[in-house]
Amino acid sequence: MSAPESINATPEPGSAPRTTPKAPNSKRRGPKNGKKTTKPKPKNTKEEQKDPTQTSKFLQLSKLVKKYKPVTINGIPTKSITEQIKQREVENADYFKNQYTNSERLSFVQKYLLEYMKNQPEAVIYLSFVIRPSDPEFPFDLELLKLNLSIPANYPKVKAQRPSVVVLNDDIPRGFAVNIELGFRRIVDIAMNKVSDEEIELVEGAGLKSQVMTLDKYLELFLKQEKRETIKFVKTKPKPVLAKQEKPRENTTAKVATKPETKSSQVPIVVSPETASLRAQLLEEMNNKLGSSIKLFKKSALEHRYKVTLPAYDKSLPELWKLNNSVDIMMSVPHNYPQANIGVSVPNNFNTNLILKYKKSEGDQQLLLETARHYKQLEKNLAANVASFVAESPSLVQRLNWMVNNLARFCAPASEFQKWVQSANTIQVSER
Repeated sequence: MSAPESINATPEPGSAPRTTPKAPNSKRRGPKNGKKTTKPKPKNTKEEQKDPTQTSKFLQLSKLVKKYKPVTINGIPTKSITEQIKQREVENADYFKNQYTNSERLSFVQKYLLEYMKNQPEAVIYLSFVIRPSDPEFPFDLELLKLNLSIPANYPKVKAQRPSVVVLNDDIPRGFAVNIELGFRRIVDIAMNKVSDEEIELVEGAGLKSQVMTLDKYLELFLKQEKRETIKFVKTKPKPVLAKQEKPRENTTAKVATKPETKSSQVPIVVSPETASLRAQLLEEMNNKLGSSIKLFKKSALEHRYKVTLPAYDKSLPELWKLNNSVDIMMSVPHNYPQANIGVSVPNNFNTNLILKYKKSEGDQQLLLETARHYKQLEKNLAANVASFVAESPSLVQRLNWMVNNLARFCAPASEFQKWVQSANTIQVSER
């Protein structure tokens, strides 16, 4: 038996030459230099989309909070946020490492923002700042600018959803504060639409950091503008003496005099587009998150009135509220909120019904009367303290959550409540 022929064996004389078969598409298997090539990856791949630290929104937020340390985020003091994140890392040291790339480089605030955007992707982010004007020759007597920045859920992907600010300074007249808010709107228009403005030029890019820095740069320009006309709605109580004096005049001009005393007799409220947009966002957030706990009771041109059921978590609450496991309140959101504060009251007969339900069997009429007076005073305290309370964030959800967790405090006498507010305010402007 002869040995098998080699592939490279020399052909016999007169026979057809043997050829080595070539692999199909052999020329496509690599470059001539022998190096392996890889196809370039398209931009905005799924891998990038899966990494929340690389989204445009987070990158803009990161630059902003590094430049300007927020006082609160979504109504929560940054000091409390830091403690929350530290506690999470104590409980699970690898939590953020497993969730986000380069987690060791992220600050506590950045980690909180990542968690918030992951858990509530459709929620608005509210940041409050205290900014010192950077111009050394700033001509106005304004040491600090206090503002709340609202960042919509789908910013910057959806052009219609734009950041907005609300000026919180009590020492800036409302007409001038509106000029600042409208000025920021101009800045956002330039940043998002690439439109030109003869007076304003963006500082360091077009993101959130740039927008706030540009606001700081042109703060003098906005404050020099003519004061915007605004109208405050003030409730007036008619005096009995004046009412008696006007009675005889009603007979002579009966229909003419009585016609203005309708709903239209109340002074209309002038609201800026930014305030109206922010209010609509806050109401939408509240209705979406609180669901069946809140119900629209009345809607008018001046306010939205809601019935809200608050869970009775606080152990120091009055006995009847704890027995009922909840407290009903009526919350009024003015047409110009958050420029004007919300109002809160307890529905008529709510406490009376609880007294009849839980105390009627005791049969002591004097005790029932004293109990009714006690709860009536709690209602008055609650209404007065909510009206005087200045929240860090305009978020209605945050305000209601704060109220739930501190409801007994809100029902305390005004002097006690104010002392508690001062002690609870852990972030002082003087620290910045």
